[in-house]
Amino acid sequence: MPKKLLPFLAFSFGLLASGFAFCADLDREKRIAENVKDSIIIGDILTLKTDSVEFLGLLNNEEPDQLRGSIIILHGMGSNPNAPQIIRPLRSQLAQMGWVTASIQLPMASDDASINDHLALIKESGPRIESTLNYMRENFDNHPCVLIAHSLGGIMATNFLAQQDKKACDALVLIGLPTLASDLPEAQATEHLRDLSIPVLDIFGSQDLDNVKKTAPMRKLALVKSNPLNRQVEISGADHLFTGLNDTLVLSIHNWLIHVFKHPLQSQ
Repeated sequence: MPKKLLPFLAFSFGLLASGFAFCADLDREKRIAENVKDSIIIGDILTLKTDSVEFLGLLNNEEPDQLRGSIIILHGMGSNPNAPQIIRPLRSQLAQMGWVTASIQLPMASDDASINDHLALIKESGPRIESTLNYMRENFDNHPCVLIAHSLGGIMATNFLAQQDKKACDALVLIGLPTLASDLPEAQATEHLRDLSIPVLDIFGSQDLDNVKKTAPMRKLALVKSNPLNRQVEISGADHLFTGLNDTLVLSIHNWLIHVFKHPLQSQ
């Protein structure tokens, strides 16, 4: 056996022995990270770590006189931390409005992956969200702290927050949250919403995916019982990527956050 393979095999065996094996396509992530790094004009590149992997983060900090708080942005299926639709407008424009933002690379499945393959990544996303929260907590005055998540990233965010014994963030924004057929407990986003006491904004488009629009009444019912600051907002004419309406999306989210954090007792 070639000696250069021994460290890798020992590392892989250690992961399997501990009951953990990657579903993420780490080679694909590496290629995406290199392309994203080459495309960055505004913001700083972060290398963040969990116990098992390194992953890419993009930090935007306009250093306002009074920082509003921190925002962590989670992309959707097959996307990346600098995607031109939704993600890049959020990370750049919200920073200009006084928030420090960190957009991170979530676990990625292979190009030919099935929906089940993508859903299998939900558990792997948790350590990355936690690592980013720790980074923001250590480097910024990150109160209030907000998670903003699109599509599959929203399922990952709801699962992560529902598993926490203590409040990890002060508010959650879900953009185009889908309901995907699965028996996995971690994929039951609507059920997880019932477990969240923090304020939640559920925002979607009138031209969104069917699995987002048709389940909106179920999400609204789950939200109405949890926190009086919860809102569900439908943006007229918006599709799943808010094509041509990214500015409207950013402003809607910013205005809701300003409203929420004027009511500190209810947002606790």
